[in-house]
Amino acid sequence: MAVTQLDGRAFERFVAAGTYFLRKYRGVLNDLNVFPVPDGDTGSNMFLTAKAALREAHEVRDQPLSVVAASAANGSLLGARGNSGVILSQMLRGFAHSVRHRDTIDTFQLSLAMREAVGAARAALTKPVEGTILSVANAAADEAYRLAVREPDFYRLTDAVLRAANDALDRTPEQLPALKEAGVVDSGGAGFCYFLEGALRFIPEQSARTTAFPRRPVRSSVFTRQQVVGDNHWCTEFVLEDAMVDAFGLRDELERHGDSLLVIGAAPTIKVHIHCAEPETVKSIAARHGTVTRWKREDMAEQHNLLVVDAPARAVGIAAVVPGAGFDRIARELGADVTIPVPNGANPSVRDLLVGVNASLASTVYLLPNDPNVALAAREVGALSDKRVVVVPTADPIAGLAVLLQLSGAEEVIELNALAPVLGNVRSASVFFAGKDASIGGVAVQKGAPSASVGKRLLTAPTLTDVIGDAAAALGAEDGGLVTLYYGGTQKERDAQKYAAVLGERFADVDVEYYYGGQPSVEYWISVEH
Repeated sequence: MAVTQLDGRAFERFVAAGTYFLRKYRGVLNDLNVFPVPDGDTGSNMFLTAKAALREAHEVRDQPLSVVAASAANGSLLGARGNSGVILSQMLRGFAHSVRHRDTIDTFQLSLAMREAVGAARAALTKPVEGTILSVANAAADEAYRLAVREPDFYRLTDAVLRAANDALDRTPEQLPALKEAGVVDSGGAGFCYFLEGALRFIPEQSARTTAFPRRPVRSSVFTRQQVVGDNHWCTEFVLEDAMVDAFGLRDELERHGDSLLVIGAAPTIKVHIHCAEPETVKSIAARHGTVTRWKREDMAEQHNLLVVDAPARAVGIAAVVPGAGFDRIARELGADVTIPVPNGANPSVRDLLVGVNASLASTVYLLPNDPNVALAAREVGALSDKRVVVVPTADPIAGLAVLLQLSGAEEVIELNALAPVLGNVRSASVFFAGKDASIGGVAVQKGAPSASVGKRLLTAPTLTDVIGDAAAALGAEDGGLVTLYYGGTQKERDAQKYAAVLGERFADVDVEYYYGGQPSVEYWISVEH
């Protein structure tokens, strides 16, 4: 059944889902930040801004859309942090203004609201720059407007809008030299894409979907020594309460005192973000027009020196064994310094693992074997390397991804026992065509039969569809949650999409995602998260 109307409760769920994505991947977004120095952390700033919006929206979630959107906008204004957070708050403000008289909206009205959201963000900036979150949001709004006339279903529209946003995100390095130099996409734009993915989570009538894995750079290459901090090295933020001046008037007064200026909101409450040389001067100017609250200033020059000029060698690195090209890409984007491919028809040797560990720049390296057949070889590496090698007992690539998410952005060594709960919560299965006749645990399979391995259990069924469903059921999909398929072997994306849809029909309370794994001998790895 198509979803053709968005009301207040649905909008609150959309904000909640978007906030969840920003929380989950805030470390990824923090590592993408390059402008012009670490101006706070993009992921953390966007997440905290969205969280503030969600807090207010949640209080009135049973009200009409106009009320919920206005509450979200107000919450994001007061909770906005950093450039990216302030821009996100302006988008929510523009959206709220567009739907201010509506209890519900359809897809066309959504497209108009998205356009007004982008316009509000642009209006807040004295010098809008392309190749940033603005470009990504603009591409999303344009695609929504182009399709909305003939597409009444929110899921189909949002799916197309997200693809357009991701395409625009991929173009950001060509628009801004600093991004190209660092080899990353724009962090704010990536955050916007993650926020949009929440829409695909919140629409319950659609269960099968694919999402883009995080774009994660090698941490040591993000910031470059060519980036310098000028005179305006104080990142300054505050809220002006009981303001006796409008936002435009205040912006005119502050513009000559710094750059990256954002003045948003309206009397009596105005939010200000500016990079300046003299924060106290800025504060005194604002104080003439109201009461300065939520005052914050951070020395970006100090941050730059800490992260770039005086940056020590990384304390923590990750080397992960990967069974295919898709898992290789996913592992790198989730933070692996080094990936160690599985040779055709064999397992990595001790030498292969040692070369991988030594390729990391870190003094302590987590080694993820991701296969019980690699575990013994992995244990030999520590004695052969000058580094401290922590072998994490990851039994399969699904466990490896779970550990990567836990270790994401770690600057200090996490002891192995602290990872035990993560490994204990992994629920995974492999689906394959049997390579020979076999009988295990009372289950007999013939060569070529669709089969699955769930822990030490062997499953078989007449068709691949049946065995995928049975494997997911054995992992607890009947209790709801998120089912993820990683396809490889002889499977194509269209096959994964088909089986994802089948799982969505069989298990009413699950979301289903699929990704390319590229493993040669396993048709699907399946994970279930609750």
